[in-house]
Amino acid sequence: MAVLAALGLVAALTVGLAACGNDEEARQLVDRAFSTPIGSADVALDAGVEMRGGRQSGPARVQVRGPYRSGGGRQIPSGDLAVNLTAQGQSLAGSLISNGQNAWIRFMGRPYEVGEQVVRRANQQIAAGAGRREQRSLRSFGIDPRAWLKDPSIEGDETIAGAETTHITAGIDLPRLLDDMNKVSQRAAGQTGGAVPSQLSREQRERIERIVQDPKFDVYVGKDNKVRRLSTVLNLEIPEEDRQEAGGAESGKINFSIEFANVGRPGPITPPENARPIRELTTQLARVLGGGAAGGAGAGAPGAGGAGALPGGGAGALPGGGAGGAAGAGALPGGVPAPGTGR
Repeated sequence: MAVLAALGLVAALTVGLAACGNDEEARQLVDRAFSTPIGSADVALDAGVEMRGGRQSGPARVQVRGPYRSGGGRQIPSGDLAVNLTAQGQSLAGSLISNGQNAWIRFMGRPYEVGEQVVRRANQQIAAGAGRREQRSLRSFGIDPRAWLKDPSIEGDETIAGAETTHITAGIDLPRLLDDMNKVSQRAAGQTGGAVPSQLSREQRERIERIVQDPKFDVYVGKDNKVRRLSTVLNLEIPEEDRQEAGGAESGKINFSIEFANVGRPGPITPPENARPIRELTTQLARVLGGGAAGGAGAGAPGAGGAGALPGGGAGALPGGGAGGAAGAGALPGGVPAPGTGR
């Protein structure tokens, strides 16, 4: 299933590469948008996978909704994000809440507190690593995301989340993107001193190129030069010789979108009352799942994808981010300047 995992990463990367292009007017517009911070907004994220044929029984979907405020690269973000996961006819709902100094997880209607001490340590790590994150943009690995785009163009004006926007589309040079994904994983390990992550083999890359049909992305930029929506859809047509690797699936679709409403004036973030210690939740989950380190989830740093962070973790403003695809602080890939803490 390595190919399907890589396809999901491609979907996320295509959303993040909107900062570049070959059409000069479109490129300049998107460059301005990704240089303009979104320090706070009501966020709506949707990601889904739907395969036809094979063993998958229905689509899988992740939805995240709620107010978000940047941590400014110095602490975890603040937010009150409702999370809903749906797969194989089952659903799981909860929420991630943070005020920057503490964090909570609401599960089965009950809040659980991560704790100020844990969050303080996470904030110290975020602040200490801010400079290193800025150095690990895609361009620091010799990657220019501009080379991934084909024929960017301005499609016209549309209203998104109550704001007037300019709609830009572009195609994706998939072979170049996959080649650069391998470069990033190899060079990231060299610069950080870690082990070299597994890379896509030539066979896997060729399989992805056969399966993904005409990949494109869309970005909607407000008149204030702030992004209001990013989205991509990957349509999949799986040749017969590749279906075993894809679990018998014949075709499918991967979609990803994120939308920003009420930019600079999101809804309130209210810490829950009467929260229980996070260890109680991790102990319950360990029992349900048949074991595991009960304390491990409680000790997880919110700034590393834990409570109160947007998916992907981190403390940076949205969208963009200096870290690109290499452990960025709330960053989308692309290596564009970190948006900072602006409204």
